[in-house]
Amino acid sequence: MFGKANIFSSTIYNWSISIPVLRYVLGISFIMLVSTLSAYPISYLTPVLALGYISPGTKPLTFKQGTGFIVILIIFNTITFAFSSFFKDYPFVFMPLLCLGILWLYYSNKLPFMVKLFAIISILVIPLMSLEPTGVSSIVALSLILNALIAIVLSQLVFKVFPWSEADEAFVKEKQQTAIQTGYQRFCYARNILLILLPVLLLFFIFKLSGGLIVLIFIGILSISPALANAKVGKFLIAANILGGLFAIIAYKLLVIVPMIAFMLLLVLLVGFIFGSRLFSKAKLAAIFGTGFSTFLLILGTVTSSGDAAGSEVWTRLVQISIAVIYVVAAFALLNYFQKKKQPIND
Repeated sequence: MFGKANIFSSTIYNWSISIPVLRYVLGISFIMLVSTLSAYPISYLTPVLALGYISPGTKPLTFKQGTGFIVILIIFNTITFAFSSFFKDYPFVFMPLLCLGILWLYYSNKLPFMVKLFAIISILVIPLMSLEPTGVSSIVALSLILNALIAIVLSQLVFKVFPWSEADEAFVKEKQQTAIQTGYQRFCYARNILLILLPVLLLFFIFKLSGGLIVLIFIGILSISPALANAKVGKFLIAANILGGLFAIIAYKLLVIVPMIAFMLLLVLLVGFIFGSRLFSKAKLAAIFGTGFSTFLLILGTVTSSGDAAGSEVWTRLVQISIAVIYVVAAFALLNYFQKKKQPIND
């Protein structure tokens, strides 16, 4: 009654269209496994940073590009470390110069996206760590470079297993459709970001809140998100990050019951497919699920790499990140509101 060919063809699934999602989810799970087992300094940062190298529409790096990224980061971290070591005792010189460096980073369009992200995290974290006893900031600077190197190497290995495919081309076209900003628009954006970051920087530096390192890292990741440019997306961005944090708490509670690395990987795979399937879609709010998944990885990574206080720390991390994302989104929306209000109304 039903031809065999018809039945067979109706049950065939074209797996090639799933390559981007599989690369994203399985790749991050693999990177999470390596970073967890290796347990090098701030290893929880590697999977989060690697997300940018296998995100929708991101092509694999050439050897020259990967080497260039690392060289630029080494130079930048060396300059930031030297600057922090020399000027940390002169706050009235230190803070203006630091703000000037942050302004330039957000304004510049010469640096590739991922290099800029690494640089932003470095310029926020290394100066804060310079306030700690001698040697801490140098360890952090070297650890950031190590994390960058491992993130690049592992993400490119993932591309060897899941090569670039036709299914990725649709996401490249979406990236190319992004409007090119003028120099003045880039300056306004950089100025707004600096105005938002300045109260946070002053709070951290005046009170030496080095324990909130994860907050600065997350603010750095969040501040470069294109979703901030749209105030209407803000509430969804907050919801996605809180959802990612809640998934991390549930995952941690389950890991307490079944403390096995294999079980952790299964949880990462499950949550990865939940967020990844929405990230690699045509939905208007697809991009925010990438940030939500990074929140999940960041919280889960920090608590699984910590000691006996992980149980209380997991909630602390969620609260810290929730406050960070709510502050950044609210501050950006408020700033945009007052700036639009000041603009003259054309008749």
